[in-house]
Amino acid sequence: MDLTITQNDNQVRFEIRGDIDEHGAEILKRRFREINISAINCAVFDFKAVTHIGSAGIGKLLLFYKDMALNGGSIRIENVSETVWELFNVLKLDTIFILTKR
Repeated sequence: MDLTITQNDNQVRFEIRGDIDEHGAEILKRRFREINISAINCAVFDFKAVTHIGSAGIGKLLLFYKDMALNGGSIRIENVSETVWELFNVLKLDTIFILTKR
């Protein structure tokens, strides 16, 4: 998994390329720690090149969401594949993340 992070003003953008498996989840966790969450109010994840996310990846997204929510921020996940969209809906993650399909 490759990850590019850009921050503009009060928004941070994560462009992810590849599946978010256990190893990818650890990369996310490490990179999340580099973000000053109190300085942002929106995190955008681009899932254009993501076809699979495992439970470890979902767990890391939820931990990041918890930190964001404590500071009044939100998470938007864009370009979600049909498979990932269905998984997020089954898990009711569409109630906490703003999702858009590819």
